[in-house]
Amino acid sequence: MVECIYQNDTSRMLIMKCIGSSQFYLEKVIMPSEIFLFNAPKEARLEIWRMSMSGQMLHVRADVSDYKTSPRDSNTEELINNRLTEIAS
Repeated sequence: MVECIYQNDTSRMLIMKCIGSSQFYLEKVIMPSEIFLFNAPKEARLEIWRMSMSGQMLHVRADVSDYKTSPRDSNTEELINNRLTEIAS
């Protein structure tokens, strides 16, 4: 399992689907400006679905490794700190 991060930087609600081997499946509604940390198998695939007037539309399909964090990843910490500052304002 790898730790991953996704930030919804759109003004719309998104649905994230993470599909991996051994029946791994994670689905999460991600609100605008929300940052979501999650764990997934390193070979899993990530799909980001955008909501539209006609229903869901596939927006992004990628390997989960594209969203992987690392212990030395200061960008993850920076994203979270920036979001906390926005909320506090």
